[in-house]
Amino acid sequence: MRQISLLAVTKSTGGIALYNKLLLTELRRIGVRTHTLCLSENNEAYAADLARRGLSAEPLDMARYSIDFGGDARVLRRVIAAARAQAADVIVCHGSKSGFLGRAAGRITGIPVVYRQASMPFQRRVQGAKAPLYWALDFVARGFGGHVVTLTDQARRETLKARLMPPERVSVIRTGVDVERFRPPADRAEARRALGLDPDRPVVGWMGRIEPQKAPLDYIESLRALVGRYPQAQFVMAGEGRLQREVDLALAAAGLSDRVRMLGWQSDPVAALQAFDIYVLSSHWEGLPITLLEAMACGCCCISTDVDGCSDALEDGVSGRLVGAGDTRALADALDSVLGDPDLRARYAAAGRLRVVTLFDKETMVAKWVELLSTLTTGRAPVPLGSTAEAASEGAK
Repeated sequence: MRQISLLAVTKSTGGIALYNKLLLTELRRIGVRTHTLCLSENNEAYAADLARRGLSAEPLDMARYSIDFGGDARVLRRVIAAARAQAADVIVCHGSKSGFLGRAAGRITGIPVVYRQASMPFQRRVQGAKAPLYWALDFVARGFGGHVVTLTDQARRETLKARLMPPERVSVIRTGVDVERFRPPADRAEARRALGLDPDRPVVGWMGRIEPQKAPLDYIESLRALVGRYPQAQFVMAGEGRLQREVDLALAAAGLSDRVRMLGWQSDPVAALQAFDIYVLSSHWEGLPITLLEAMACGCCCISTDVDGCSDALEDGVSGRLVGAGDTRALADALDSVLGDPDLRARYAAAGRLRVVTLFDKETMVAKWVELLSTLTTGRAPVPLGSTAEAASEGAK
């Protein structure tokens, strides 16, 4: 691929920020010049983190959870100015609001745009009563042009069904993880000790943003009947967010404050995940959660809610367990089944690691991005990247 200049527009927290950092780090290795506009909360810290890694970045304030006409117009003007100043060949946007503003900037400047769809906010199960507004904004943005990258075949099908892009402008690029960095520890007991935990007792861990989407209160509810039956187990939560006070109150109300240890935000997720024997994801909606893939790569036995891309990551009963979103009884039963059966736990963990290495490694993800960016920056019509079966089905229509 010829050397290109890429402008990334992204929010600064969660899996979206992690994805952007991983992608740009890998693209830099092959000579892609990048600059990132870091939006919304945590933007200064995220820009500094990218800069420490040798990636050009700047913070830019943006209201994430609301429409702010004046503020959003300022963001749009800055995206346009940055794209021109960087002589960007392509703009890559992560997240719904970034995607709208980035595609508007692309229409104004004539620069190709890729919108990576982190989730499907136009679905009622994701945004509830706000979903029609998100659909309307995405439908308007369709007129701006650009290319959409979804994380799963299901997300691509639902995007096409919602008439948000024509098929030739929607590709599937699954999230990839660094399976050499995220790998089972040489000694899990020592990993527990390094995290300040008892090295000889198994750990059940929840890690993520303490936000409504991640449903941390569901995890707490699922533990009510379990902790008494498994006094040898250690239960932990790692992360920070807007629901921290609600989590503290729920733990106190359930009498679990002394059984569930709060670890706070983990700057090194590898160290935390390598200490976990069991990883729990309780989200009510997702895209394709990167932390779930990282936990599988680290050899954790994983239990997840069956939402969106989680079923792409986990095969229920083979490489982990899937339960209904919000079904705390089913979550407790799944935890019970693996806490009481170390052999089953080990089988799920081994199968999960193999699945990530086979299907979700970063090299495959980056190769597909390189293919798409090469196509867009040479002026050829983009060819949608997806499964062979999906392409064959569309070709027959």
